[in-house]
Amino acid sequence: MHVLETSRLILKPPSHSDDLLLHALHNDPFVVNAIGDGVYPTIEQSKAELLQFIKHWQLNRFGLWMVFVKGKGQTREFAGYCGLICRGQYLSEISNNVEIVTCLHLTASGKGIAVEAGRAVVQFAFERLGVKKVTGWVRPENRRSLRKNLKIGFLHAGYRMLLEITPETAVRIDNLLVLDYAEPHVHT
Repeated sequence: MHVLETSRLILKPPSHSDDLLLHALHNDPFVVNAIGDGVYPTIEQSKAELLQFIKHWQLNRFGLWMVFVKGKGQTREFAGYCGLICRGQYLSEISNNVEIVTCLHLTASGKGIAVEAGRAVVQFAFERLGVKKVTGWVRPENRRSLRKNLKIGFLHAGYRMLLEITPETAVRIDNLLVLDYAEPHVHT
């Protein structure tokens, strides 16, 4: 497992201690309206989703990263998550079935955080995982997400709101650091 670091951000794999961060994110009215269809999740639902994030990492060695904005010293502000999910069971099966997912608090929106995190995630997919393309679905009404994905290098893929990116179209981050991360323990 890996931590990704850019000039402004730290992206780390999720751990069980992130349950309240994820719950607060999914209860942000901005997020509820954008991806939750107006439904606020319970803490149990947030914990179950976090467990799915962690299991995805353990199965695939990649997943959704928790995104933190660097502050002064060791201070970090949780912005949301950004990462990759797969539509197959094994990396050999998913080389063309990797999708980017991003979810940020309203307070993190409009600051280039999603673009920077997305570029880091996509670069990791191409350089470290050997993925040939990454897809992304955008709701027609989500203009922010569409603009973000176009800035990362995604192009329309034929379907109305399906986007895809390849190593040739990706916008790279020059200062991306990829650091090893100890795998969190899954409680069963």
